[in-house]
Amino acid sequence: MAVAPVQQKKRHRALILSGGGARGAYQVGVWKFLQEIGWNPDLICGTSVGAVNASAIGCGLNLQELVHLWKTIERGRIYRISLWKQIVHFFTRRGFSPLMDTEPLKNLILDRMDLRTLRKSDREIIITAVNIIKSRLKFFNNQVIDIEHVMASSAIPILFPWQYIDGEPYWDGGVMANTPILPALERGAREVIVVLLSPVGGSRMPLPNSRRQAAERVFEQSLIGSYESFMAHLSWEFKLREQQGMLQSLVRRTLTLGDTRIATVAPHRMLGFQSILNFSARQADQLIQAGYSDARNQLAEYFGLHRA
Repeated sequence: MAVAPVQQKKRHRALILSGGGARGAYQVGVWKFLQEIGWNPDLICGTSVGAVNASAIGCGLNLQELVHLWKTIERGRIYRISLWKQIVHFFTRRGFSPLMDTEPLKNLILDRMDLRTLRKSDREIIITAVNIIKSRLKFFNNQVIDIEHVMASSAIPILFPWQYIDGEPYWDGGVMANTPILPALERGAREVIVVLLSPVGGSRMPLPNSRRQAAERVFEQSLIGSYESFMAHLSWEFKLREQQGMLQSLVRRTLTLGDTRIATVAPHRMLGFQSILNFSARQADQLIQAGYSDARNQLAEYFGLHRA
């Protein structure tokens, strides 16, 4: 069931959480900074791992619980690979078989979050998923979100199995909208903070000097592609190209569109392919610290603070 436009409520502050697998710990660091300065959004939109974090916050997990969740997550609690299943599929070639089983993630979410509490939340939570048959992006809010919606939004194509919602198959919303900012603008949000999980577009990067680096750059650009395209459309409408230059110069700055101010937080360095599925306490700790530090520095202009 998609969010009905006629029921949209005006929101003032919105937090947008992008997809990016195990990099989602970075968003917890940003959330830590926002909590410290008392900035509380009344709308959180998330895709993929951003949907998991958005749902966790919507369920009432506090900062300490979020940090604990990420620091205790290991690969085995997110996904598992059945070698026997892959061997059988290799020889039979029957149907589609995802590479990984995400039953552990499902159990973890059900163990740590009471998704029923989303119905009572004053803060609106919106997550995305893509209808595989219709190739259509769907938005779901906290009045309908259940475990199948969260699992669908975070179902990385090919790697993870798709999920059924109302009898139709869905997978990762990041395929079409890895940074779901549209609901925030539709609801008239005046303050919008976007958390990207890829560094490209946020700072000048050196040219790739190997095929691997070139492949990584393409992958990183794909993560922010929907956001860049959407912002390009907005910049055209508000004629910002002539006023502030190419879109690359807008990322990580305070951008004003009419009455709406948008700020972006993103990693300042390349994180590598391996970080996407590296669910480990060590990486989580590093990314939480990086998210906090980057938010403090990159949002200084937005909140009128001194840089660290």
